[in-house]
Amino acid sequence: MVVTTDLAIEMNKLLQKLARKSQRYLAVRRSELRRMPEELPLPIVQSLTVLARRVLHIFWVEGLLWLLATLCSLLILQGLLDWFFDLSRLLRGCLVVIDLMILSLIGLRFGVRPWQQRLTPEETALCAERHWPDLQTGLISAVQLAGKPNGSQVLVNALLDDVAEGIAKLDLRLAAPWQRLMKLMVGSLLLAGVSVGLIAALAPQSWILLQRMALVKVPLPTQTVVAAGTQNLGIDVGETLELSAKAIGVIPRSGRVEITYEGRSPVMVAVSPKATSPEVFSLEIANVQQVLSYRFYLNDGKGEVWKVVLQHPPVLREIKFEAISPAYSEIPVTELKAGRLSLLAGSTLKITGKASQPLKELRIVFSGKQHALEIKAEGDDRSRFSAEVAIPAAGLDGLWLELKNDQEIVSKNNTIYAIEILPDQVPEIKIAEGQPEKLSYVAQQIPRLRFEVRDDFKVSQVIFCVQQTNVLDQGEKPDPAKALQIPIPVKLSAAGLTFDFEWQERAKHVAWKEGNTFTYWIKALDNNEVTGPGITYTAPREWSFVSLETKRQELAEQLRKQAEAIKALSEAQEILRNQTSDIIQQDYSK
Repeated sequence: MVVTTDLAIEMNKLLQKLARKSQRYLAVRRSELRRMPEELPLPIVQSLTVLARRVLHIFWVEGLLWLLATLCSLLILQGLLDWFFDLSRLLRGCLVVIDLMILSLIGLRFGVRPWQQRLTPEETALCAERHWPDLQTGLISAVQLAGKPNGSQVLVNALLDDVAEGIAKLDLRLAAPWQRLMKLMVGSLLLAGVSVGLIAALAPQSWILLQRMALVKVPLPTQTVVAAGTQNLGIDVGETLELSAKAIGVIPRSGRVEITYEGRSPVMVAVSPKATSPEVFSLEIANVQQVLSYRFYLNDGKGEVWKVVLQHPPVLREIKFEAISPAYSEIPVTELKAGRLSLLAGSTLKITGKASQPLKELRIVFSGKQHALEIKAEGDDRSRFSAEVAIPAAGLDGLWLELKNDQEIVSKNNTIYAIEILPDQVPEIKIAEGQPEKLSYVAQQIPRLRFEVRDDFKVSQVIFCVQQTNVLDQGEKPDPAKALQIPIPVKLSAAGLTFDFEWQERAKHVAWKEGNTFTYWIKALDNNEVTGPGITYTAPREWSFVSLETKRQELAEQLRKQAEAIKALSEAQEILRNQTSDIIQQDYSK
């Protein structure tokens, strides 16, 4: 009977042990309490976990309150320092770094470190026993014995069950009270309220102070805010310098400018507002020869310190122009004088030169319809440059060169070079004398045309254009573009060519028969392959095909007209002789 009872007791304990393990894994995130003994009953595990979590949360809340109190204190302190002492941007930047370090230390002290050093089960048990002395050492003993059981397991289990039964009646969270944070919370919220109240009461000055704490480049809040008109400047030696600033808020009647030349003591110069803009104060300094800095003082406001440096723009030391004419012109490379540049259309203008300083960029600016040409400096000697400019057929009147050095300073008062574009002339066609514009032919005759073609360079093609005109619609005029194109052989391209053209294969190309009329042109093309070719046409001329009888009548009519002309000429000569004889007789009679 005793054996059966002992066996039942042992089985019951084993089942309870398995149940405790299962419930512990399902109900508790064991990562929240380090090194939790697996043998502890579930009520003890839950209570210790809640207490440890409560302690960690109190640390975090305390850290947030310290962060809030510290941040508000730093804002008030640094705002006052900046207001009274006008801290430089560098000093404000150092203070920002110090602020971040202080806030980071607080976050490390109350945020990261409590998480890394979370309470062990023994530390949590001691915390609970300090709050409830009635627990004596039962809770810590239970935790230690569950981790490393000594003695009788039956006694250990009995102790664990007894402690678990007692701990289930207690709220261990009370061992870590929130009340100890009340003073800190009140102080932090009070500081936060004071900070918000100051920001609201001193707006908009407070907003400017906050911007300055964030390293924004703005002046201190004053009755008069000095806004920069001119800032950092770069001028040429000997130029007149004009400095200006604008007063915002209270506009004073006068102001001062602090001028500091390099190596000298500051000098105060009075300034007055402009007549047209009372809020704008300006000062002119003629013939500036030294580097200086300046600051405007208007009423209680003062502006930023700005610098004026002397810049030396690059200038041309050498320049050379060369004309590279198109290949068809067969003109060699020609050097041009740096004055009025005469170039054939389609040429390339090569520009080489040297500047007084190493160049970052060269910009060729055109007057006319052309766009500017930008060239990056390359090579070891960046003071020398070379560029090529394509010359169009029209739209380019001149150019000038803008030089830019490594300091982004651009040359001034650049010389303008005028450009004269010489167009390629179209060919000229001259019909030989004695060839009427209208001529008739019979079947036995071969149309013949003698002419000469000239060009300023070379003639490349000559074309005979012919169109039958008696078949055109009423009102339609002859058009060389619609005419038949018959090339006339050119043995050798030259500037001047003479042709004696006979239309041998006329019947092959047109309806060469009686009653038809033909309009023809001579078309000539030059050898310009760049901007051309140049094309020209003669005035329209006419050939007609007539019968033999019509031709005879035409010739008879021509002979009759010639006879009448000869007769008229003979009669005129007779009249002239008679008049001459009368004049001579009158002279002798006197």
